[in-house]
Amino acid sequence: MKKLIIILITITLFSCIQEEKTKDLRVIDLASNVGKTSVVNLSEIAESIDYIPLETNDESLLAPPLTNLNFVNGKLYIRQFMTEIKIFNQDGSFIKIFNKKGRGPQEYESLFDFYIDPLTSNLLIYSHRKLSEYNSEGDFIKRILLHQKEEISIFGPNRYFKIEENLNLITFRNYKSKYTSCVTDSLFNVLYFISFSDKDLSTRLNSSKQIYFLDPYFYKFRDSVRIFNGYGENILSASNSKGVDTSFILNYGEYHYKNINLNVRNYNNLPFIRRYRSVYESTNYLFMEFFMGSLPHKPKIILRYEREKNEKKVELPITASLFNKKTGQFQYVDQPEINQFGFVDDFEGGPAIWPNYISEDDFMVTIIDAYKFIQHAQTHKVSDKFKKIADGLKETDNPVVVLVKLKK
Repeated sequence: MKKLIIILITITLFSCIQEEKTKDLRVIDLASNVGKTSVVNLSEIAESIDYIPLETNDESLLAPPLTNLNFVNGKLYIRQFMTEIKIFNQDGSFIKIFNKKGRGPQEYESLFDFYIDPLTSNLLIYSHRKLSEYNSEGDFIKRILLHQKEEISIFGPNRYFKIEENLNLITFRNYKSKYTSCVTDSLFNVLYFISFSDKDLSTRLNSSKQIYFLDPYFYKFRDSVRIFNGYGENILSASNSKGVDTSFILNYGEYHYKNINLNVRNYNNLPFIRRYRSVYESTNYLFMEFFMGSLPHKPKIILRYEREKNEKKVELPITASLFNKKTGQFQYVDQPEINQFGFVDDFEGGPAIWPNYISEDDFMVTIIDAYKFIQHAQTHKVSDKFKKIADGLKETDNPVVVLVKLKK
């Protein structure tokens, strides 16, 4: 009998441990890790890294900023001047320019944003109040007018995400709306709305100024759309016609904004955590930046050039982070050196890497200006491969694309 009791206790404890372990995999523990940062080597999360100089000629020459890009099916798409997209092969060779700017029925007035459908390689071009779709050859397919449906137009439709062939997500920009978005069928009939939390909505409606960190944030991940519904305590996923699911839970603990008085002129120096800029996701990992305010952390230090080319060190209360979806481990990522951000390239000795884009086949993509690439090779211990690429560049050349194959 005594042996049976011990066995039952053991089974119960094991079940509780397994249940807690499963639960923990969804929780991103921001609070417990405040004040703890560590340098992370790229080899911990990646299999390999490739540096690919982009072809430079009169037609392919790129102008900054180069932050709006897609890497899909072995091709790199980079937006230029809100008018066109320049397309390169994975080996860096230039393919062509996509430009349909104009006032005709099959053109766009301005290129605010774009998305490449991985299944078809079709280009979806966001312009004012509408979305145009073109095939991979640049031929016009259709125009989607987001304001045609009254039940959507009253909320100020902003962006469109295609979840699957007959399912879409439409985001809203009306600040006073209680909804952040809706999911529709292929004819744009609303299947369900997605709401702010009561706390976020109350704060937004009762504040005398717009609180930007309460704005919703969306990004596409495979066959779903991830949703930060305001402050983003729960990271939701829209992937079906029935409703949203909770994919991740952000544990802010005592560093939640609900513990802060926001009725001040500047809340940037207050002790609470909030998401900063874009979120990137691969099969295994979430890459996020957080604004830490006055909380204990190692600040991001960058160099800014003032008049007469004087360098000035600027400290920003921003930190990178890494969440392992398979193990539930979360960590704040320390800046490896001044004016660098992200993961240490311990493959080739290049500058720190942080994603500008992550493809569906798990490539982390970023870009390094040619002159910065050359300077790094001259001031750091780099591999022969890195040095050879740097020796073949001129400072006025197109940038170098970095392709990092992430671990699965």
